Amino acid sequence: MNLITTQLRPINVVNTIPTNPPTSQYYTTYGGDRVLRCAVYARVSTEMDSQKTSIENQIDLFRNYAAAQNNWGIVEIYTDKQSGTKGTRPGLKALIEDGKAGKFDVILAKELSRLARNGRLSYELRDICLLNNIHIVCLDNSINTITGEVHNFGLFAWLYENESATSSRRNKEAKRTKAKRGLFVGSNPPYGYYSDSGKLKIREDNTPEIVRRIFREYLEGKGMDSIAKSFTAEKIPTPSQIANKSNASPLWHASTIKNILNNQHYCGDLVQNRTETVSVTTTKRRTVDVDQATIQENTHQPIIPKETFQAVKKMLQTRTRTTTAPKKHLFTNVLFCENCQKGMWFKANQKGYRCGGNIKYGDTFCLNRVVIREKELKNLILEDLQELFQSIQDDEFIQSLKKRLDQKKVSILNEITKIENKSKRLRSRKKDYLDMYADEIISRDELVEYRKQIDQEVAELETIKIEYQVKLEECESENYAIDLGKKLKEVSILNELTPQVLHSLVNKVTCSIDGNLRIHYNFVNPFNE
Repeated sequence: MNLITTQLRPINVVNTIPTNPPTSQYYTTYGGDRVLRCAVYARVSTEMDSQKTSIENQIDLFRNYAAAQNNWGIVEIYTDKQSGTKGTRPGLKALIEDGKAGKFDVILAKELSRLARNGRLSYELRDICLLNNIHIVCLDNSINTITGEVHNFGLFAWLYENESATSSRRNKEAKRTKAKRGLFVGSNPPYGYYSDSGKLKIREDNTPEIVRRIFREYLEGKGMDSIAKSFTAEKIPTPSQIANKSNASPLWHASTIKNILNNQHYCGDLVQNRTETVSVTTTKRRTVDVDQATIQENTHQPIIPKETFQAVKKMLQTRTRTTTAPKKHLFTNVLFCENCQKGMWFKANQKGYRCGGNIKYGDTFCLNRVVIREKELKNLILEDLQELFQSIQDDEFIQSLKKRLDQKKVSILNEITKIENKSKRLRSRKKDYLDMYADEIISRDELVEYRKQIDQEVAELETIKIEYQVKLEECESENYAIDLGKKLKEVSILNELTPQVLHSLVNKVTCSIDGNLRIHYNFVNPFNE
């Protein structure tokens, strides 16, 4: 196997080696040299422009450090743009998973706080590294498990979390002070407004009129679901789209309409500090007492009059739903729309199941308007299962069944081979992208994005592979026909499709726009190709 040596900078040469090494801790190169496989972790707290170059600077430090060591090679670079108090960072999660898979021998970080500003998380990382024979080296010389510099680990973990907690308290107090001065301190202004140095100002697009329309239509008696559905049909930009959020959805929800109707900002008042994080180490929030919230009246131009806001507030109290929870029907969470993949809902007034996506969002989301009668679907599944049960009683059919299962087994093995080959090609591409980044052909952001896409594709392939492996085990069972017969016998005896029988035999049922139904069983149906 060849060792690839890449010129990363005019003055530095760092060894870049494959990410699928042998199980031994040190990777042996073509020339017999032993190379320590290094994973680099770099992090900044925000997406601010001032911090954009910080990650690149950190990576440069790691390149120089690795180049100065004896036979150290960088095999992977992980980055995050999030607070170090949280353990849900994608880069950190990938680092941990790859570490458990044995893809590197040492983690390089600028300092322990880059890995974690959370005492519990710091100790978890330490234990994971101990169990998987991975070293941690911090460039500030605070932690170096290779040389034995670990006696201050607990002290640094406590100091960094305490520092984050102190910083959080200062930020909260600063925001509370600004709020008392009548300045907006939230991350995203309310829909229809923009923030100009902390002052809320009405936007010059159509969003203020959308807010007025929401209040007007609700006062006219239109429900929140109906308003949301019409907005989705008219393709009106949602609050998340206006805020340019990365995961913005084009779909309006009743909850979004309700939040706007309850937002006192729209009548010219600032109501802030209504929630706070439980602690610095979690993103969970709790609602504070009303007397602790900061309310400043008449701080900015209102979009709707206070009289309108109060009238809507009264209507919200009187129109609160008091109906009991809907009854769960037989095919709930079993029957799905083939077009939009949403579950189909039972509608009592139509005496059948309708596509939930079409009901909630309208034709712009899904065109499936088919109504499936529960009784007809029960009879269809019963007839199919009983026909299969009767066939299993025939000896000739058993022989035919075994032949079909052998054919299906070959087909499944071919599909598994295709999946494994595709996964190998994708993992090879990950290595190629790392080389391209090392050669400065692609940027760091492109590297992260490409590898994220590949990881997602590989995960999806693994899920499909597991499904095929389960089917393969069924095909390889010598008593498959007998086992299947036992499952189906209960249907024949009872002559009724109970919830227990349905869920033990049927995985899901899908309905197309044309009304065609496909039954997906929990067992290998030998009649299906």
